Amino acid sequence: MHSSLCDGVYLAHSSNYTKGRNGYKICKFTPHIMAGILTAKQCAVNIFQNPNRNASANYCIGNDGSLVCNVEEENRAWTSSNRVNDFQAITVEVSNCEYGGDWKISDKAWNTLVNLAVDVCTRY
Repeated sequence: MHSSLCDGVYLAHSSNYTKGRNGYKICKFTPHIMAGILTAKQCAVNIFQNPNRNASANYCIGNDGSLVCNVEEENRAWTSSNRVNDFQAITVEVSNCEYGGDWKISDKAWNTLVNLAVDVCTRY
């Protein structure tokens, strides 16, 4: 299952996430910054479909505000470097709009993140 707000689905390589949630219920929403400037599809395909990446997110949000599903919500993405958090959270990888400094995100990415958070919180 994934948000109806998605522009597409580009699933992570199966070596980059865990099937299921090990009995945990979804009760968190965890955004994480990419430390790069990409579209949602570029993040999903170029980074998380790499079988050696050992990382993923339920959703990717691009600098342009695009949104794609990378790991279906019933599965645990490997996003926050915290196993228990990732079992309980819908996780989101968000593009930056600048390198370094404060690692800002664009208004378009922010608006998509807020809309996704509302959607996820409404459903869970």
